[in-house]
Amino acid sequence: MIELVLVRHAQPMWEPDGRAVDNPELTELGLQQADRLAEWLATQHFDAFYCSPLLRCRQTAAPLEALWQRSSTILSWLEEIRLPTLEGQPSAQVHEFLAEVRARNLEDWWEGAPGGESFRHFHERVVGGLEPLLTRDHRAELHSEASYRLWKVPSNNERILVVAHGGTIAVMLSFLLGIEPVPWEWERFKVGWCGLSVVRSIELATGALWSLTSFNARGHLAGLPDPWG
Repeated sequence: MIELVLVRHAQPMWEPDGRAVDNPELTELGLQQADRLAEWLATQHFDAFYCSPLLRCRQTAAPLEALWQRSSTILSWLEEIRLPTLEGQPSAQVHEFLAEVRARNLEDWWEGAPGGESFRHFHERVVGGLEPLLTRDHRAELHSEASYRLWKVPSNNERILVVAHGGTIAVMLSFLLGIEPVPWEWERFKVGWCGLSVVRSIELATGALWSLTSFNARGHLAGLPDPWG
């Protein structure tokens, strides 16, 4: 059995002093959320620990790394969909740009934000990283039975922790659950700051499929302010 624990980063400081930052650090609340996550997971065992290279994920993972005295493995394909640079632009201008992007026809969402990464490329990047990670590094195999796509997984139990982004996690879930991709994955799998989701392999016929056993769990943040991400 393989269990994937997928954690969205804590709250980032997108617009300090009213201007956009492309690679933001965490807010004070975000740092508290990261500490709560570390307390929640401190006694749990993970066979692998992966993290996006972006600062908000690195800072979310840092308290766990300190507790476990263990570094996460940085994987570039875990980055969020790449927007055009907005560094230094006033908040109002950034919000207007993002509102225009969201107001487009749904078919245009496949192209991503103008000047940024297309959703097609983003999906290929994430799936193209996840599938070989599971097959090469965790000894899972893909196979087909009739017209169905199943997996074969090792007999021993493995737990994998991933600290990433809302969009990245949504694409991972859609792929593992066999759901047809759409360029608004993060809308149907909407995860709050520091939300935790679990997907686990379960036996089926001659192989295995993936089951979503927990989604956007945030009980470890009880008592903190709760702005939605």
